[in-house]
Amino acid sequence: MNIDAKREKFFDYSKQLKDNKYHNDTQDWTEDWYADMSDAGKDAGKQPVLGFFGPAWLINYVIGTHPDPNPTKGDWAITTSTEPFFWGGTWILANKDTTKKDVIAAIIEWITLDTSETGLQYLWASGAYNTSGTKDTVASEVVMDKADGTVEFLGGQNMFDYFKPANAAADPSKLTQYDETINGIWRDAVRQYTGGEAKKDEAIATFKTNVKEQLDIAE
Repeated sequence: MNIDAKREKFFDYSKQLKDNKYHNDTQDWTEDWYADMSDAGKDAGKQPVLGFFGPAWLINYVIGTHPDPNPTKGDWAITTSTEPFFWGGTWILANKDTTKKDVIAAIIEWITLDTSETGLQYLWASGAYNTSGTKDTVASEVVMDKADGTVEFLGGQNMFDYFKPANAAADPSKLTQYDETINGIWRDAVRQYTGGEAKKDEAIATFKTNVKEQLDIAE
């Protein structure tokens, strides 16, 4: 395991953000984090939030539904992030021993390669595939060129204008089965440092120890 220098800078940025009160010191997937999405956090004396860093699904499935409907609907917009990234992915697998190879091949092609208006990606992007009409970013730029990506929650902005070029950052070549666990351990170490519970070198040492113990991965 090697720790990229950018990862260590993340410690410093996080400390700067907290020390200068540039964020409300909330943690994702908590009620306080959700409250910031609808300005409800200010009722508890917290600052109104300028924005969030997140993947495409954060818009319609998280911010837009906390609460549902979110009273800040129409006040939001998206822009290009300072660093490209992606979070998540949808996968489809077929058993090599299946006796229905032709049928399964047709299904996989419909999901992954069909860019027509009856293909899954177009139906998914345009919101026609679900009863709520929720639109979503898809893998195909061809589809996003054809589909209507305007979202009322974003004040009528076409989110595909930003997510089409952002697709280039979705490089799965460096993904591993350990990423979520390692990222969780890393963020815990960062919170220890920014919260004053440990010095930077101590927090990094704890991170290495926890990765070794949980995943048997060492330097």
